[in-house]
Amino acid sequence: MEAFLNKIRDYDFGLYKIVHSTIHGHHLVNGFYLFFAKYGIVFFFLSFTYLIWKKKITAFLCSLFAMGLAGGFDLLIFAIWRRPRPFISHADILTPITQGLRVDGSSFPSAHTYIVFAIATSTFLYGHKRLGTLLFLLAIVVAIGRIGAGLHYPSDIIGGMFLGIASGIIAYVAVTKMEKNW
Repeated sequence: MEAFLNKIRDYDFGLYKIVHSTIHGHHLVNGFYLFFAKYGIVFFFLSFTYLIWKKKITAFLCSLFAMGLAGGFDLLIFAIWRRPRPFISHADILTPITQGLRVDGSSFPSAHTYIVFAIATSTFLYGHKRLGTLLFLLAIVVAIGRIGAGLHYPSDIIGGMFLGIASGIIAYVAVTKMEKNW
């Protein structure tokens, strides 16, 4: 079992190095990763403004609930297991592009990723297909930006994606059931 886990860790780190290594000598790609790693989540909070403006308050509440669920699950994971960030584990090899970013030492799952996927999922399921699709595309860009900036392993991103999507689905089911009683 240990050999299997080590093989997965090797693939995870190898993919991380491929994505992260694209920044060397490419200021445009470096800026892209850093912009979306740092500011990509802002677009999702702007979608809240759109939902409120369009009087889609239930969809807005569902997104907030999805974020809260994902955050609760993240706290449970954090209490059980703290995976160090790649630039901490491999400080001798890697230099992250974390200018202006405040990061803690824990990497799994990616909080930015589960937040953006929770919002995208709940918005899409609530019938806002165009906005939800746009948010899913932006979520993927944010996730890649987090790897490229050197902040997360690909498995942190995949874990965040699953956590966000599952939380969005659970929130949608719960809110639609509660909505019948309003």
